[in-house]
Amino acid sequence: MSELLQPSISHHTRRYAKAVLNPLLGMFRPGNVAMFHVGRVGSTVLVGMLQQHRRIYWAGEVFQKEHNRYMKAVGAGGYSLPEDPLKDLRAEMREARNRMFGFEMKFLDEHHLKVIGVDLERYVDTLSELGFDRYVVLKRKNILRRLISGVVLRDTGQFHIRADQKRQKRRFHLDLHRIPLGARYLDLVDAIRMIEEGHEHLDRLLAGKQVCQLNYEDHISDDPFVAYRKVVAFMGLEPGKPEILLRKTNPDPLEDMIENYDELQAMIGKTPYRWMLESA
Repeated sequence: MSELLQPSISHHTRRYAKAVLNPLLGMFRPGNVAMFHVGRVGSTVLVGMLQQHRRIYWAGEVFQKEHNRYMKAVGAGGYSLPEDPLKDLRAEMREARNRMFGFEMKFLDEHHLKVIGVDLERYVDTLSELGFDRYVVLKRKNILRRLISGVVLRDTGQFHIRADQKRQKRRFHLDLHRIPLGARYLDLVDAIRMIEEGHEHLDRLLAGKQVCQLNYEDHISDDPFVAYRKVVAFMGLEPGKPEILLRKTNPDPLEDMIENYDELQAMIGKTPYRWMLESA
């Protein structure tokens, strides 16, 4: 047989083996886990640790690539849903084979739901139909801090800082009436309320299901291993010894970061969210 043909045959053999073996091994998978969050809440440092576990296949933000296309299309004036919005999710589930499968999504209407074409209630039902039996909800109590982190991201393009990377201090003007959330811009207080109400809605939809509730302040900020151990135990697995790959991007007091802090203080100080000015 020609040596030139052998690589081609080997490639097709591997593809066939994956097509047959992956679904078969998937029958022995211990479970599927979906994580919900709104972004900029410590999810990336936690996921980086979970992905180092040999018994976990964590696919990350499966819908983010399509959401990036959506954001560009909206700016250009139009967007059409993919023919099969869940195609990439099902493909990642097959790749997990007999490992615990996990992935995450930004669950607000302004985020990944835009590229799935259903509301949150129908999406949760769809996950159940796909075999998801466990859910992780990651929140940030200080929603103000989360929104400011999103503004810094839009301004700098820097998503994360490696653990060995030096952090640059930033000082900037915060437009209180143009806070980015997905493709929309909102007043600051309206954006806080949207996230708050979104989490309340999600909690109602997940009532009665197996849910691991985490928040950035208690489980990630000081020691990400706290969140890691809780999630791994929730999966029924033994923890490994992962490395922490990232560090905080914006830990400074808000008055040191925001040039118009007095305007922020005047706006938030009149609301139930005024405690967010002082809390990290």
